[in-house]
Amino acid sequence: MTTPQLETVAQANRAVVEKAFAVLEAWDHRSETLGASELARRTGLPKSTSHRVLGILEAAGVVERLDGSYRLGERLRGITDVVTAGFPQLREVGLPFMQDLYELTHETVHLAVLDGADAHCVEKIYGHRRSPLRSRVGGVLPAHSTALGKVLLAYSGLNAQRLVLTGPLRRYTANTVTEPMRLAAELRGTRRAGFAHDLAETHPGVACVAAPVLDETGRAVAALSVSGPVDRFDPPAVVEQLCRAARATARALVSVRIPA
Repeated sequence: MTTPQLETVAQANRAVVEKAFAVLEAWDHRSETLGASELARRTGLPKSTSHRVLGILEAAGVVERLDGSYRLGERLRGITDVVTAGFPQLREVGLPFMQDLYELTHETVHLAVLDGADAHCVEKIYGHRRSPLRSRVGGVLPAHSTALGKVLLAYSGLNAQRLVLTGPLRRYTANTVTEPMRLAAELRGTRRAGFAHDLAETHPGVACVAAPVLDETGRAVAALSVSGPVDRFDPPAVVEQLCRAARATARALVSVRIPA
């Protein structure tokens, strides 16, 4: 093949991989079953494209077909179990406080840790009122445009902040902060306030507020967040309960001596 032909093949392969990830990220949790039409709606892909990608994923054992719907397959479960294996105590300790937050707010609650330039979702609780936020346990969210990521960065070391501030700051919505100096100033403000927020910075129509779970040195080992649609969710109304839950989680983590 000539160089232009190789580039064309590489571009086509990247497009297939991106569509496959878009489909996999449509699941909110591993036990959920989704039809092809719902997957097309959540991903924005044409239904025919969703069918084609699902066929590829099914053949690879990444998804399984069940009575006309699909669920995540055992092969993918093995991968996500490896990814989340480092956080069993964090999930166990944090879950009761997440449940308390959900009962107070009835909005989506996340527990996450910093993973390079991303916030890695360790646990998630949500109810019948769906949030437009596409996230899943074991998945990642961009640190620079999410409340979770920003509060984790604000309470992390300079190296972690530098990694994000010197890298590309992708624009997801018109509200995404893409200027390093502006983001750095926001991180300083987050540190002073004790919490971070974002208003439709990653997903249009989604507001979020997050608080750090700190170790004895004042570094963030994790973060808790509450998010919901901007037309019904008022972040300032939950800040006090959120910060209280984050502090309680931190105390519980110290008691079981989870390493930072």
